Amino acid sequence: MATWVRFARGRLVYPGRITRGRFLQWAETPEGRAVVQNAVSRTRFSLLGKTRSATRRLWRQLADFARDGSVAALIDDEARVYLERLNQLAFADALPRRGVDLRRLVVVPNALVNGAAYTAIKTKLYDRGVCESLEGGSAIAEFLIRTLIRDMQAATEGARPSPSRPLVAGDGWITVGVNLTFAWLVPVFDEPPWNGHHYVLELTRNPITRSVRKAIVARIAQLEESLVTLSRSERSEIMRCAAFGR
Repeated sequence: MATWVRFARGRLVYPGRITRGRFLQWAETPEGRAVVQNAVSRTRFSLLGKTRSATRRLWRQLADFARDGSVAALIDDEARVYLERLNQLAFADALPRRGVDLRRLVVVPNALVNGAAYTAIKTKLYDRGVCESLEGGSAIAEFLIRTLIRDMQAATEGARPSPSRPLVAGDGWITVGVNLTFAWLVPVFDEPPWNGHHYVLELTRNPITRSVRKAIVARIAQLEESLVTLSRSERSEIMRCAAFGR
């Protein structure tokens, strides 16, 4: 099924439109069905049936919303800076790290970078009042935002950053690896788990040679071994300190 964000030419890109399949899947979830049923209650007689007619109406409104020039530009801007946030987050003292050839190698959880992107997109959309046009209200806007964030993470992981093929992670940093499954947070109700993390490497004037790349791989392996020994409370404390700076 087509994703709504892709990785191209070294950056995340939002093409300016969304595909229907993801929406139809969501419409079958408990949250989606509740939105559709509310729309059905406002639907007059339809030869297609009220549920089908309401679903099509919600989809058209959401698709038009996501195609709107100002909305599409906002989403594309946030996709562009998604990886750039890693260099800001890497400075949190609480995050696990190792030294590699006088460089810092820092573990940055997806929950931090996704949370920052989620807050930025939601704030900008609601501050501009553009979500008020959606019949599905905050629920359908929430679905849109969460799907975009999920696709940003998936597109980044699909690019498979490594020491030999890193991705730019803001000024002076690169991401040299990703973990897809490590659970930093305990899922709460319907909140996304946003598992996994990046291995973000500080750049210096010295080149990253073959020996340095081998050292990076070794340090990542060490970090992977140490992370699995962290208790649930230790993981939560790392996340709390990294997010709030204490």
